[in-house]
Amino acid sequence: MDVSWINASGFFGAGLCMGLGAIGAAVGEGFIAGSASRGISRQPAMSGDVLKMMLIGQAITETAAIFSLVIAILLLFKTYSGNNITQASAMISTGFCMGMGALGSGIGCGFPGAKACETLARNPSVSGKIMTAMLVGQAVDQTPTIFALFVSLLLLFMNFSVAMKITIAAAVFSAGISMGFGAVGPGIGGGIAAGAAVEGIGKNKELSPVLLRTMLIGQAVSQSTSIYAMVISLVLLFVIK
Repeated sequence: MDVSWINASGFFGAGLCMGLGAIGAAVGEGFIAGSASRGISRQPAMSGDVLKMMLIGQAITETAAIFSLVIAILLLFKTYSGNNITQASAMISTGFCMGMGALGSGIGCGFPGAKACETLARNPSVSGKIMTAMLVGQAVDQTPTIFALFVSLLLLFMNFSVAMKITIAAAVFSAGISMGFGAVGPGIGGGIAAGAAVEGIGKNKELSPVLLRTMLIGQAVSQSTSIYAMVISLVLLFVIK
């Protein structure tokens, strides 16, 4: 395989990575902005506080897209030394893994951010608790994206001096598919749990500790499936020969 085909695979992977990653973050940020607008329409006097909550929530949601941007840039400017099908497969797999990994968390982080804006407009007295719940929920919801980033970096910098085998190329490509798809569900599911917790705190602030604990336990269980996906990805990368 000519080296130009490896470059082409890297470009394709970069496009996948940034394209998919941008979808998730943009949709999540749209949820937040929409809820902020509805909240301000109900409580114009809270416009400043709601706007601040919106921008903070959107900034955290943007993290997933930033991870995609970093991997996409690395793919675009990586120096390719090998010329085998395994490397071409790894470059496409890298982009898919990080792109899909960012997609789920980008959408998921929009839920707690949106609920935070709505709840703040309805009940300004619990702004501190709402902010804490939103930030914690969004931070935990980034876990599958971090797993995807880890697997993407392994794919990007793996040893490509291995013999040209279709089985190895397939294993490398499948590793990205496993972690990429495996991150979508936990990213969205964890965000739904966080959004419900934020909404609940707005309705009954006295239950804040219980709701936060329930949210974290629920998110942890939801994130376990992304751990399974990462395990399979690692097996495909380091066990399959």
